[in-house]
Amino acid sequence: MKIVITSNYKIGNETGASFVTDLLANKLSKRHEVLYLCLGEKYRLVKKSKNFSILNIPTFTINGIDLPLITPMVVLSASNELERFNPDIVHTQNSILLSKLAQIWANKNKVPVVTTFHHIPTQALEHLLPQFKKSYLTKIVQDFYTQTSLKGFLAKCDTVISLNKFQYQAIRKVDKKIKLVTINNGLDLRFLWKIKSRQFNLNNDINFVFLGSYNERKNQSYLIDAFKKLPNNYKFFCHGKFETGGNYLKKLNKKIELNEIKNVYLLDYINLDKIYKVFKKSHFFISASKKEVQSLSIIQALASGLPVIGLENETTLELINKDNGLVCPKNITPNKFAVHITNFIKNIDYRSLAINARKSSKRFKIQDVVLKIEKMYKSTINSNG
Repeated sequence: MKIVITSNYKIGNETGASFVTDLLANKLSKRHEVLYLCLGEKYRLVKKSKNFSILNIPTFTINGIDLPLITPMVVLSASNELERFNPDIVHTQNSILLSKLAQIWANKNKVPVVTTFHHIPTQALEHLLPQFKKSYLTKIVQDFYTQTSLKGFLAKCDTVISLNKFQYQAIRKVDKKIKLVTINNGLDLRFLWKIKSRQFNLNNDINFVFLGSYNERKNQSYLIDAFKKLPNNYKFFCHGKFETGGNYLKKLNKKIELNEIKNVYLLDYINLDKIYKVFKKSHFFISASKKEVQSLSIIQALASGLPVIGLENETTLELINKDNGLVCPKNITPNKFAVHITNFIKNIDYRSLAINARKSSKRFKIQDVVLKIEKMYKSTINSNG
């Protein structure tokens, strides 16, 4: 097959949506021709291998966010390149920017379109702009987007991939007829499955880790408040990208300083090759994220044998249970969360939790996910034949 995949990010961006899309494009190119349409510093076509080409769309930056510079010349050049490539199918991510551009081209040229959403599309505003609190105004804006842009985009897709039941239900409410299949994200977890069992002792340091951008949605401030109430040997190592942390990161540092918190460490973003070392010396993964459709860092933590402790969100409700961790109500206070953590840790069979954590990551194996996506591509192409 000849496949076009789009991403609204530059290759190597810290977001989960970017990471899984980069990986999928790369893996599919092992057996198919892939043109990867994504952001870059300037417009250019780069041939990475016999089957894998990258078409970079130029960007401009607003408040640290890269956006595509979609001029008439860029649209014309990209359209010409898509025509030369002549794909059998176009796979977009979410419904805006380059995804919309690719969909318009595909519809015009009668090429089937598949879309994967990496957030709950009916809650897009809360996900993409977490600094905007829930209000009557945000509800109006979100409802307007849902009933116009999202509904129109879905109507022109041939197949939509939902990552889990939460996405499935949200999309189905907007479009009752769209072909909707559930295929979870795929990750290469082999190096994490090799991490050996950890030693766990209540009298020694107990290391908690979180990986995620420093922002309101990831809710690191809540975790700092919780660890303020925990013993000093309960140590919290929080990794995120300093470069994009902005004012939120400054507030976190100020909170730690003013409260003289000694067991919280705010650290910079780590690449995939360093995750192994971080998880190897950790005992638990902890999260207070408000929204996580399918958190890659939680999946990676489970693969490494880390029990997960977290507040309710789409990922924890889907993947975490009494056999591999602890899920607490999302509306409890940090103080009560701290109490739940100490009570949980005092009464666990750590080895059993670690074994079950690793088992629960198996369905995210990238090789199996690629096979499911290939099968779905063929079905979609045949349905449009």
